[in-house]
Amino acid sequence: MEQLRKELASQEAYWKDAYETLLSENNALKSAGSEALLASQWRQRYEQSQQEKENLQMQLEDIKKVEEDENLKYEAKYRDLKESFRMYRKKAKEIFETSPAANAFNAPSGDPMVLALADGGSADAKLNYLRNLMVNYLTSETEVKNHMEAAIGTILQFSERDVERIEKKRTENEAWF
Repeated sequence: MEQLRKELASQEAYWKDAYETLLSENNALKSAGSEALLASQWRQRYEQSQQEKENLQMQLEDIKKVEEDENLKYEAKYRDLKESFRMYRKKAKEIFETSPAANAFNAPSGDPMVLALADGGSADAKLNYLRNLMVNYLTSETEVKNHMEAAIGTILQFSERDVERIEKKRTENEAWF
């Protein structure tokens, strides 16, 4: 009986070892299976995101093509408009050169409106022109003011002495240092 008990104990120890070995192998297989399952899920997510990326790239290319077509269309319209304006200016210049008013522009002292007003245009016309000239003068840049001062001087019929005084004062104001 003793021997039978020893055999049973030995058999029980063997089975316990076998059970623990199987249990550890089973746990290892379960965890390995879950890694494989996790890997397949990540693979599916990756493939799905790649597909979304390709779709978005195709949509972006379509949008770029549409924008390029629109840009080309607007560029063509701009060129047409520019050419039309060039032709308009050319025709206007031709018409102006053939008109009698063109001779006034060829006069040595400049602006025909200024010449006409300085020579004795109506007082209302002079005042209106002078008013517009002063408004433009007071709201314009320095470079434009220099040109406009000559027109104002012609209209108001400044003498040489007046022009010299103005020039002297201007140089004094510019040379402040």
